[in-house]
Amino acid sequence: MRSCRFVFAVHVLAVLATRQPSSCSSIALAQTVNTNPVVIRRLLIDLQAAGLIGTIRGPRGGAYLAMPPDQITLFEVRCAVDPPTAFGLHPQSPAPSCPVGGRIRAVMKQVQDQVLGAMERELTGITLADVVCRLQACADPRP
Repeated sequence: MRSCRFVFAVHVLAVLATRQPSSCSSIALAQTVNTNPVVIRRLLIDLQAAGLIGTIRGPRGGAYLAMPPDQITLFEVRCAVDPPTAFGLHPQSPAPSCPVGGRIRAVMKQVQDQVLGAMERELTGITLADVVCRLQACADPRP
């Protein structure tokens, strides 16, 4: 099963970007994502540890962006909430006597590094501000 943490995190950050400078509760964020507030709270912990958001405690508290949206890249978001993998590698060592099994892990690790490098380059070039602009363009009724 694939993780939705990255997409949920971008969703949450986009909501916070549109509500600046106000904060937003985990309950309100969970409603917009359509998930359990516990899922959002776990994401918020990771996003705060990465320095992307801050939080205010109390009944009127919530999360807020710790920096402007144009300074938050999607690569930073991905690193904050998801492990840097593109696909799983062999969990056990394949048969070393096999011409494929003896080398497949090293080859697939190279492929994974190549894919992750391309993903990093692309996600580094897209900011949260870009996402918010794309969201506004989708809402624009003009052709």
